Amino acid sequence: MVTQLQKSGNNLPPADVKKPQTTQEPSSIRDLAKSIDPSNMSRNDARAISAALGKTGELELDNPIALQSIILVNEDGQLRNANETDSIMNEKFNIFDALKTQIEFNKSKSLSTDSLEKGIDFLEKFKNLRENPEVNLYA
Repeated sequence: MVTQLQKSGNNLPPADVKKPQTTQEPSSIRDLAKSIDPSNMSRNDARAISAALGKTGELELDNPIALQSIILVNEDGQLRNANETDSIMNEKFNIFDALKTQIEFNKSKSLSTDSLEKGIDFLEKFKNLRENPEVNLYA
């Protein structure tokens, strides 16, 4: 009869089964907006935003936010891509000013400014996410 009771229960594994560890995924855009101010952000912040955009499929090759996270470091006369631990990656800058300067430069050379302008538009929306709390429609 014990055997029948064991068979008649559910087939779920015991509660103490350990789940496989997952690697940390990029944060959502809304989560990042809570902690990142585009007018005072680091290149690591730009990299985090780019990773979140990539997760949503919205990251294009000419994305100006992603491009702000790419910088070369001179190390013993050799140039290399900066990594997240390099001090320059944590220096704060105003990405709006950086993009506006690039727009002015591109205009002076008769180059397209479309992606830069899209970047500013996105950052304005990003900034609004920070300033406006999420609305709970089910409250």
